[in-house]
Formats: sequence, structure tokens, C-alpha cells
Amino acid sequence: MKKKGFTLIELMVVVVIIGILAAIAIPNFISMQKRAKEASVKSNMHTLQLASEDFSTLTEGIYAFDCGVQVGAITLNPADLRSIAGGANWQMLAGVVNILLPTSFKNPVLSAAAAPAGYSPAVAAFLLADAGAVYYASLDVTGNQAAGQNTVVSYSITGNGVDAVLALTLTSGQ
Repeated sequence: MKKKGFTLIELMVVVVIIGILAAIAIPNFISMQKRAKEASVKSNMHTLQLASEDFSTLTEGIYAFDCGVQVGAITLNPADLRSIAGGANWQMLAGVVNILLPTSFKNPVLSAAAAPAGYSPAVAAFLLADAGAVYYASLDVTGNQAAGQNTVVSYSITGNGVDAVLALTLTSGQ
């Protein structure tokens, strides 16, 4: 009478095959997660760009100095409290849907809120604590950080990926 079952060699072959498949699949899965998180940061960047262009449309071609500048501060309608990120007068706007963006984006890398902020691209260095953050910088005619609302002629939006500053930079007119 013959006993049924697997030999030790057969079991070891199966374990080796499973190990090889795992060695191939796990790095691909991690890479796919990284690409998905960076795609989400790029989506947040694009949303901020659309809000910046919307702000410019409402103010007849003027871009905001930072994410808290209100449309009413630039137009003849001071009652218009909309800002790029809804940061100004947020308490007063509770329950009112007239802001251009939420006050912050969901950070896809760190699973926390990452509010858009004024930022100078020349000083930018990637910090792990800033992974997933999106930044808005107002620029003057020379392409440097604008000194005030009256000197803004364009903007630059950058984002931090999982391990580095993303290669994508959005500017006015794109």
C-alpha cells in the first residue's frame, strides 16, 4: 500500500517558485503605488492651476499673489470673498459655496492635509515632510517671486512626489 502525499523536494520546489513570483510582484506593486500617489499630486497641481486661471478670469487677467488673496480685493466688487484656496475669511464663509478651492488638498503621500502656500521655487529643497505637498508661487516679470500683488504677472505651481520634487511645473498660459 502506497502512502499519498508530497515529498520534501516537491514542497521545496513549490516554495521556491512562489518566492520567485513574489520577488517579481512586490517591487512592481510598490512602483505602481508610487506612480499612483504622484499622479494624485499632479491632479492636485492641475486643480490649483484651474483655480488660478478662474481667479484670473474673475479679476480680468490678474493672478493672485498667494492662495488667500480675495477676488474682491482686486475687482470693483469688494463683496466677492472668493480666494484661490478659500483661506481668507473661511469662518465667515462656512456653509457658503463660493470659494474656488477647498482650504487644503488631501496629501496622497502622507495621508494628511497639505494646504497650498506661497513659495519660492529658487529655495525649494525636497524634504520628506513635504512629500505630496503642492505649492503656488506668484512670479513677477523677471520670473522671480513677486514682491506684492501689483507685481504678479504669472505663477508657478510645483509639487513634491514620493522621493523628489516632481519634474512637472505648471505655469500661466499652459
